[in-house]
Amino acid sequence: MLWLLVVLLGVGTEAVTPGIKTKITLKGLDYGKQVGMEFLKLALLQLPIPDFRGSYSVPLVGQVEYAVTGFQVNTINLGESLVAFAPSSRIKLSMGSAEAQVNGHWSVKVSLIHDNGTLKLHVGDMMLAVLIEVGWDGTGRLVVSPAGCSCHIGHLDVTFYGGASWLYNIFTGALEHVLRQELGNKLCKEIQNAVEALEQTLQTIPESSHISSLADLDYSLVAPPLITEQSIELNLKGEFYSRAGHKEAPVPPAPFSFWEQNDRMLLLGVSDFVANSAAFVYYGAGALSWNLTDSTVPKKFPIHINTKIFKGLVPELLKRFPDTPMALQIFARLPPWLQTQPGTLQLLLPGAVQAFILPNGTSPVPVFLLHVDIEASAQVFISGKNIGASLKLTNVSLTLAHSDVGPFPVDRIETLLYVALKAAILPRINRKLKEGLPLPTLPKTSLQDTAINIQEGFLVIATNVQYGA
Repeated sequence: MLWLLVVLLGVGTEAVTPGIKTKITLKGLDYGKQVGMEFLKLALLQLPIPDFRGSYSVPLVGQVEYAVTGFQVNTINLGESLVAFAPSSRIKLSMGSAEAQVNGHWSVKVSLIHDNGTLKLHVGDMMLAVLIEVGWDGTGRLVVSPAGCSCHIGHLDVTFYGGASWLYNIFTGALEHVLRQELGNKLCKEIQNAVEALEQTLQTIPESSHISSLADLDYSLVAPPLITEQSIELNLKGEFYSRAGHKEAPVPPAPFSFWEQNDRMLLLGVSDFVANSAAFVYYGAGALSWNLTDSTVPKKFPIHINTKIFKGLVPELLKRFPDTPMALQIFARLPPWLQTQPGTLQLLLPGAVQAFILPNGTSPVPVFLLHVDIEASAQVFISGKNIGASLKLTNVSLTLAHSDVGPFPVDRIETLLYVALKAAILPRINRKLKEGLPLPTLPKTSLQDTAINIQEGFLVIATNVQYGA
């Protein structure tokens, strides 16, 4: 039952627009019920039932002192079960017509007579209804609490074995009432303990994930869970922050909504804002910069990074610095920007290329600065429990921003840069993107039948979940 509750739940008063949304659909609820009932059955088989001791008066016999100990649930049939979303803030668990057989030991004292043996309890028509309150603590954490529990046992038959069991079977009715009440109370108490244990577990779940040495991803709740009869929806912050200091992204997330889709168990919506907040962090940390020299270019690459490559392109450069090694620093002059449109994902990279010459024994000398605006398309994919991407160049536009070697046209350099980006820089970026970012999933679960739908301003990952895979 504890696992089922985790599956159904998932990871200030001022409204905050989420960057990530997750929704569990009716199909997910039904699968959670199937898995959860198996856990419930296992839990009930291991349910500790306390010993019972007491006394009652039997006509013509007198005062009977009894003790029933060593209970062990032997078999159990849960019958029909139902897990439903209760509108507002609750989840309802119910189980009907369950049956169980419980073994134990008995001992009886009547006057000076002591006797003992074994017994069997047959519990039938057991009905269980549980309400669980689901909310948040106002600071980003999910909270759960027991909101009600009722257990009704339709009939409970006690059969004694050993000793003078034929005698004690005559007055089992008096004992059955006590056991029926105590078993119902014990079961509800165990469920309350399980919910409270879940609450303690939720309080240990971090509200952010360490992504790299530069960035963390905040996925704390920004609003109470939204529960309807059809689903439960969680709104998460979904913002990258620098590990060096907390600073909000300059552009807040735009609101987005799920459409009705019930052929998958789980929907995960990711706004453009998530990727753009990551770009803001990495740009601010100076991580979006790469240096090209002869030593960094693949050996099979046919071009060497020296002034000869600009022969006929920057005439004055070769005159002043013949056959001189060079370095090209490629960097972002503004944070990259992601835009999603239906079916497409486009990335805008406002960059620059600073060219240096590397005279022997002296410091690098800047010679010209080019502004380069790069457009790329992206393919998004799921690998295991990570979401990754692969970039493909679609356009490179070059302008001369500054020159210490006179003016020169840039169209042919634009072509050269396109080749360099495609052969040397983009593969490095794609290797990093291939590693992906972790999706918020539960331990011992895998994603199956995953589909990605790209809409304006966000993308949706629709998936089924398999427990134990």
